[in-house]
Amino acid sequence: MKTGSFVLLLQASLLAGAHAQRGPEVPLMRPEEAEAVQRQTIEFFDAIRPASQRAVASTVWIWTDTTGRGKKPVIYGTVIGDGTEVITKWSEIAMARGPILVVGGDGKTATATVKGVYQDEDLALLSLKGARYRPVDLAHVEAPKLGSFVIAASPDDTPASVGVVAVEARSLREKDQAFLGVRLDPDHQGTGVRILGVEEASGAEEAGLAEGDVILSVGGREVNSLIEMRTALSGFGPGQRVAIRYQRDGAQAEAEAELKEKTESFPQFPNARLRQMERMGTSLSLVRDGFPSVIQTDMQLERDHCGGPVVDLDGRFVGVSIARADRTRSFIIPTAAIVKLLETEPVAPELAVRQRVVLPPPGGAPPGAMPRQRSVPVQPGQAEALRRHLEDMERLMERMRREMEGIGE
Repeated sequence: MKTGSFVLLLQASLLAGAHAQRGPEVPLMRPEEAEAVQRQTIEFFDAIRPASQRAVASTVWIWTDTTGRGKKPVIYGTVIGDGTEVITKWSEIAMARGPILVVGGDGKTATATVKGVYQDEDLALLSLKGARYRPVDLAHVEAPKLGSFVIAASPDDTPASVGVVAVEARSLREKDQAFLGVRLDPDHQGTGVRILGVEEASGAEEAGLAEGDVILSVGGREVNSLIEMRTALSGFGPGQRVAIRYQRDGAQAEAEAELKEKTESFPQFPNARLRQMERMGTSLSLVRDGFPSVIQTDMQLERDHCGGPVVDLDGRFVGVSIARADRTRSFIIPTAAIVKLLETEPVAPELAVRQRVVLPPPGGAPPGAMPRQRSVPVQPGQAEALRRHLEDMERLMERMRREMEGIGE
């Protein structure tokens, strides 16, 4: 699979394939351009199809009714064990009413019950009756390296998505996240990101950074936006030291900052603006943060295409796609973490009724404050209503955003 021509085809066609998958996001494309993109996309997916072929039989659709509007495929699942167990994304089926069905690409159908839940990872373990599928091979636990291509399988022979590893395995839990201690200017124009404020006793203050400085690179990685800044910091953990190159009064300088544990009192980024930039019309996963161990990729996964196996160019299982985080990031739980997780007992589903949703603090959020994820008890009779309201609100906000953009034009 790793021939020179294959890798060149991947590199040449990746952008075209991504644009073709998004479709409506490139409405001004001329017919001849659209035809060229379509042709490249077909060639691209024909090239990577053999690598994901084995994982196809281990990828299933999860059908259930989560809104009271009838059953539909809501998420993918990954077959494990002896072929009668599946792991999938818990938050997408937690509000299921009635039976849960598992359907393979060959049409084989099984009924499923939730055997247990791994809440931190947002994974549900399903036990199947009526069919047996081919499980993924958990023997290869080495995680893909930075820059490696990865492929998200689907139940048919067309991959769900393909992308590149952007950040190697790390924790997204609050206590494990690195904190520099700067507030950044979302309106800054030009190179770098401008500092609006520095927290007292933070790594940034100790390194000598100050308001008005423009950060040019973090750990040798250039940063020119809030998203790039966050991505650069995401590769580090608390206690690590990172090189910062910055500009002050027209002159460049370098400093080394020790990263601290993240605090809630001083947000590094104006969160509302950053969330708007990140979303950009993308349908995001309901739970997309706080995972103990994930690999970050640039795969353009749809929300309902998470939960399935991800493979490398040799077809080896490297993890489960767990979330679409924003327009540029999707997360994978690596194989090693899956293996370790399955050695532990999940909690019973009836005990896993606390859903993580974003709520403002009492009295409303102050300007620039980061919303906090809180666990909210969801009673069985309220679950489907809450899920429906969340989805309706997402659609309404997206419609308003499109209308406002149209007025601006």
